[in-house]
Amino acid sequence: MSTSRRAAGLGLLAYGLGTPAAFMAIGSPGGNYDDSQVAAYISRGHWATAFVLAYLGAFAALGLLAFGMRMREELGSAGRTVWGLSVAATTAGVVGWFLVGGVAVAAAEGGSAVATVPHPVIYTLTEMSNLVAVCASAFLVGVTALVLAARARLSTALRVVTAIAGVCGVVGPVFFPIFLFWLWAIGFGIYLTATRSRRPEPMIEVQPV
Repeated sequence: MSTSRRAAGLGLLAYGLGTPAAFMAIGSPGGNYDDSQVAAYISRGHWATAFVLAYLGAFAALGLLAFGMRMREELGSAGRTVWGLSVAATTAGVVGWFLVGGVAVAAAEGGSAVATVPHPVIYTLTEMSNLVAVCASAFLVGVTALVLAARARLSTALRVVTAIAGVCGVVGPVFFPIFLFWLWAIGFGIYLTATRSRRPEPMIEVQPV
């Protein structure tokens, strides 16, 4: 099944927009510990919001499949690596977002038994879930960007920007560089959407002597 550059760009754009939107709006505790933030996240009034935003993040991660499929077609042998990384990033994103939302679901369904779980334990679960949903997927897409910088037919400026963005994705757990990575995902998604599809790079087969 073939995927157009437009579909690939829209897929990366969905990931680049949906992931930070869900992450910043869901309020999943992370970073410096704040007891009031933990209480607010598992409060009754926040259950539905957390559930919906976790689904937004999961659906955004699915956009990486369209992106990876097209890059697999364009990059020849390197495309298989990009496709594998894209599948892994999608898996990490979907699983991570269900873990993030699952904490709120557990609070909703567990009743008084879950209400007695110490807040530091809740914080630890959400922090780890954030790392899987956001940073693990960014790590894998960041490595993908490094492959693109090395093997894709890009202008020098775009190649440099893509390489820098790849490093920012890889070190996403540091937090601040990940915003530069998301900006690249949005910009590169727009670039793919606006450019024509290219023929796949020919694969060179070594003939036995």
